[in-house]
Amino acid sequence: MSSPDQAPPPVPDDDDYSPEPAPPGSTPAPDHPPGPDRADPDWVRTELVRRTELIAAEHRAIAQAQARQAERLAELQLWSEEPQVASRLQGSPESVRLADRDAATLTEDQARAIAFGRWEDREVARRTIVSETACLLNLHERTVERLLDESLWLYSTTATFEALSAGEISYPHAKALIDQLRTLPEEDQAAFEEAVLPHAKTLPVGRFSNRAHRLREKQHPESIVIRTKNALAERHTRWEPAADGMGWLHWYGTAHDTKSAFDRIDTTAKALQQHGDTGAGTGAGAGSGSAPGSAAERAEAEQQRRRGLAQLRADITRALLLDGVTPDGLGAGIRGTVMITVPVLTLLGQSDEPATLEGYGPISPETARDIAAGAPSFTRLLTHPETGVVLSLGKTQYKNTKAMKKWLRMRDETCRFPGCNRPAVKSDVDHTDDWANGGSTDCDNLAHLCEAHHRLKHLSQWQVVQEPGGVLHWTSPGKRSYRTDPANPVAPPRPRPPVVTPKKRRRPAAASYLMPEHQPTRRPSPPVPENPPF
Repeated sequence: MSSPDQAPPPVPDDDDYSPEPAPPGSTPAPDHPPGPDRADPDWVRTELVRRTELIAAEHRAIAQAQARQAERLAELQLWSEEPQVASRLQGSPESVRLADRDAATLTEDQARAIAFGRWEDREVARRTIVSETACLLNLHERTVERLLDESLWLYSTTATFEALSAGEISYPHAKALIDQLRTLPEEDQAAFEEAVLPHAKTLPVGRFSNRAHRLREKQHPESIVIRTKNALAERHTRWEPAADGMGWLHWYGTAHDTKSAFDRIDTTAKALQQHGDTGAGTGAGAGSGSAPGSAAERAEAEQQRRRGLAQLRADITRALLLDGVTPDGLGAGIRGTVMITVPVLTLLGQSDEPATLEGYGPISPETARDIAAGAPSFTRLLTHPETGVVLSLGKTQYKNTKAMKKWLRMRDETCRFPGCNRPAVKSDVDHTDDWANGGSTDCDNLAHLCEAHHRLKHLSQWQVVQEPGGVLHWTSPGKRSYRTDPANPVAPPRPRPPVVTPKKRRRPAAASYLMPEHQPTRRPSPPVPENPPF
C-alpha cells in the first residue's frame, strides 16, 4: 500500500507517454498541452477538434504569409518601374557604346547582337528583378514572372487581398478568382469580385473555380465568339519532364478539338481492349532482342495483353503522334531526333548504368538499347575510365568549328544561366568575354546561353567569368554570386591538324595589264657560214 505522501503515477497517454526513454536518434515528441482525461466520454472528439484546429491555424498562417509575399513582390515591381531606378539598371555605358557601332564595322556576332535590339529601361528593370529573385529563391524565371503578375492583380483587388491577409481564403482561391477577373473589362471587375468572393470563403477550390467561371461567362459583355477567336491565338503544345524517365506532353487547343481527340483515343483503346489487345502496332517490345517464341517474348506479350485502359490510351497516343500523317500529307517519314549518351558497356548489355537523354537526364538502359537499335549512326565518345570525363567525340568531324559546337552542346546540355533549362540545341554559343573586347573563340571562352539570357548578359548589369573546365561564375546586379557547372565534365576537343595536299601547278595567265607576260632575255647566236668546213 502506497504512502499518502507519494505522488500518484502518471496516467499513460497513447500520444504523449512512453514508459521507456526514447532511443538515440529518434525524433522527440512535440511540446503541447497534456492529453485530455480519458474518463471523459468525449475525449476523442475533443482531441480531434484540437488537432485539426492546429492544422487550420497553420493553414491561415500560410495564407497570411503568401499575402505578405504578394505585397512585397508588387512593391518590388512598382519600385523597379520608377524612371530613376529603371535607368540605372541598364548595362555599362561601354557595352551600350559598343552596341551602337556602325554596322559596317561589326562582326557577324556583333551584328546579331544589334539585331536583338536594345531593351527599354523598363524591360531591363523587369528582367533584372525577375532574374535576381529567381536565383535568390531557386525558382524558374517563368515562375517568378507568374508570381509578379499575380501579385500585382492581387494587390489591386482590395477585398480579395484583405481576405487572403486575414486567412479567410487560400492562395489557390485568390488565384482562381484573379484568373477569371483579369479577363473582364476594368469597369466590370469590381462587381464580379463582390459577387464571387463570398463563395471563395465557403467552397473548395475546384467547385469555386467552376462557380467563378460560370459567373464570369454571364457577366462578360463581349461575345464568346470573339473571345474564342482571340484565345485561339494562344494554342500551343509543350513538353514537361517527369520523374523515372517519363514526361508530359501538353496540348492546349480548342475544347472541341481536344475533347474529340481524347474521345477518339478512348474509343480506340476500348475497342482494342474488347478484342483482346494483342499489343500490336504500339511499338512496345521492339528491339528487345528476344528470339521468336522465347520465354521472354511470351512473357512480354502477356504483359502487353494485360494493359489497362489508361496504358492503352497512352500507347495509342504515342503511335498516332510518332507515326501519324497530317491530312495534307506532312509528317510522312519525319521522326523526332534526340541526343542520347549511352555507356558502351550498357549498350552491350554488360552494365545497367543509365544513359543520358539530352535536356532530360538519366533514362533506363533498356530504353537506351531500344533507341540505339534503330539509330542510323553513332558518335563515338571516349571517356576516362575513372573520372568519366569525356575525352573525345570521335574522328568523324572534318571542321573544327563543327566539332567545337558538338563538344559544347555535349558539355552544356542547357543554357548556362543559373536556373535555366532551355536545351543547348535551342540556345546561342556566346563568348563569355565579349569578342569585341578581345575575347577569344576557344572552348574556355564559349558557353550556351538562350536568347533571353544572352541579351540579359549584354544589356544588364549581370556579369560572368568562365574558369577552365567550363565553370561559370555569375554576379548579379545585387552582387550575389552563383555558380553553374557543365552538365558533363569534358576535356577540350583536340584541334584537328590541317590537311596537307599536293600543290597543283598552275600555268601563268596570259599577257594582260594585271600580269604582263615575262619574256626571257636571249643572246643572238652567230650566223652560220655559207660554206661550212665540214
